[in-house]
Amino acid sequence: MPVFLLVFVNIILCAWSVLHNTIYYYTDIGRDFLIFDEIVTKKFVIFGPRADMQGLFHGILWHYLNVPAYILANGNPVLVGWFWIGITVLFLGSVYYVVKRLFDEESALVALVLTSGSMVQLSQGFFHGNGAMLIMPLFFYSFIMYFRAQKVRYLVVHLITIGMMVQFEIALGVPLALLTVVASTIVIFRKKAFTHYATYLILIPFAATFLIIEFKYNFLQTQSFLSYLQGARDGGATMPFIVSFIDRLRNVGTHGVNIIAHPLHTLNFIYFAVLLSSIILSQIHKDSNRIIYKEFLYFYFGFYVLTMIHGGFLIMFWWLPMSMFPIMMFSSIHKYIPRFIFYGLVLLSVVFITKQNISFAQNISNSVETSSTSWRFRYSNTQIVVKDAPYDYGYFVYAPDIYGYQDKYALFYANRVANKHGVAFEKRALTYVLSEPPPKDFTGSDVDWWVREKLKIMSKPVQIVKLNGEYEARKYLLSKKDLMTPSLITVPTDWLFYR
Repeated sequence: MPVFLLVFVNIILCAWSVLHNTIYYYTDIGRDFLIFDEIVTKKFVIFGPRADMQGLFHGILWHYLNVPAYILANGNPVLVGWFWIGITVLFLGSVYYVVKRLFDEESALVALVLTSGSMVQLSQGFFHGNGAMLIMPLFFYSFIMYFRAQKVRYLVVHLITIGMMVQFEIALGVPLALLTVVASTIVIFRKKAFTHYATYLILIPFAATFLIIEFKYNFLQTQSFLSYLQGARDGGATMPFIVSFIDRLRNVGTHGVNIIAHPLHTLNFIYFAVLLSSIILSQIHKDSNRIIYKEFLYFYFGFYVLTMIHGGFLIMFWWLPMSMFPIMMFSSIHKYIPRFIFYGLVLLSVVFITKQNISFAQNISNSVETSSTSWRFRYSNTQIVVKDAPYDYGYFVYAPDIYGYQDKYALFYANRVANKHGVAFEKRALTYVLSEPPPKDFTGSDVDWWVREKLKIMSKPVQIVKLNGEYEARKYLLSKKDLMTPSLITVPTDWLFYR
């Protein structure tokens, strides 16, 4: 009973943002909402968002899966956030089911507690990379079952999860796909079940979107992949191999374990060391779980080795889904170490996680109207602009360090609610420029230069409206010359529309 009470509290904390009528509204989430609407408008969209500056794209599957919720919510991010809480609960159920089937109910309950705690911060706002994490338990379970039974239905399910992962997060899905090909080939040759290779045809629909991108953009993604092999990096010089290697080594035992979150993540090394020691014991004693642990080591370490192809630092979106592996495996080692040590470590993690999560929830409550990553903050600013604007007007978004997806969607939604016809990235007789404050130590151009040189607007603003958080809305009555001079900032210059 205390276990389910703790899980219930964690689910409430997972929903803390939507309970405060907001979501965590990061740049990529704002971009995803724009794509949701594009799918609703165009009906058929095959390109996902760009993954990097070199020329890689993500798949579009995550966006299609969210579109029904987007339609039912009429574009309201908070209502879509409730959909994310629903799939979080289903995800927790899948963790419990998989760990129970692979090990036992005691392990499943521990995994449920640890996973529900780790999901509190993540569930405040989902984007495409989170989709890979949500299907990770099924990915692992289906392969273990295929390895055990060699039944083709398990391989089919496993390959479907691989296709979904490639669509959700290409930097995660491709390494896991390569590992799956090698591991399944060993099983197929061992059992001489060569007809099982036909199941790989199920990957064609998942790969189709990437093939279309290749043909449309003259094999841009292939060129990007080759440039990575040659040392190219987004906005930086080639990183020495030893630096990349140390980054992976550090992630494997700390961040990547994710039983205890940053800034206490170095404590995860203790949990990882105990886990590896228990796995060694299972191999020595020829325990029935030893095959499961071998597959865990194969996929977990194999992923980190293959990411060396990229060579740069690992970002959170790539390693985070892999953290489900050590969490599920650690939950099962109570058979190999003294129970007081195992449950002492579990209790310690619960104390740390709960303390972190309560502090995190308090921060949400205190900053819901002031944080730049809060939907309520962005929406309240754009409501001021839309309320001041006439029915027909144009607007631009100046974001000095990142693309202005958050404000762009917030303006779009505020226009819909107010039944006004504001047009993004187009000049009108009355045009607004919504500007974000520059980050600290920013040395680039200011908003006045951007308006003059990029938008080609020489008129002075008739009004500058001060918004929350040092944001501003500049209001321009454009001259005929301003209207006739083309802006350099148009819809096609946005990464989102390079698709």
